[in-house]
Amino acid sequence: MESKCIRKMTRQEIKDYIFCIQDYFKNCIDSGIEVDTILDNSTILDEFEDYLPESEYPIFVITILNGFKTESIIANILDCIELKKVIYESN
Repeated sequence: MESKCIRKMTRQEIKDYIFCIQDYFKNCIDSGIEVDTILDNSTILDEFEDYLPESEYPIFVITILNGFKTESIIANILDCIELKKVIYESN
């Protein structure tokens, strides 16, 4: 899967992208690829690390790996990303 830049994405586009990443990881895992191998050989989560607080990033990774789509979890991730985007834009 190719990484996309989330900086210019809308909230809905980021949400859709997160769901696409979840599907990608599920497909890889279902095909027998180990999680560590996927994480070691992929950069699709890297940009999110720049937008999520240190305390939220592990929750994001768990959300991706387990395919959680709970609105409150996704909304919290999106809120954190949007807040960081505002900070980046003001600098």
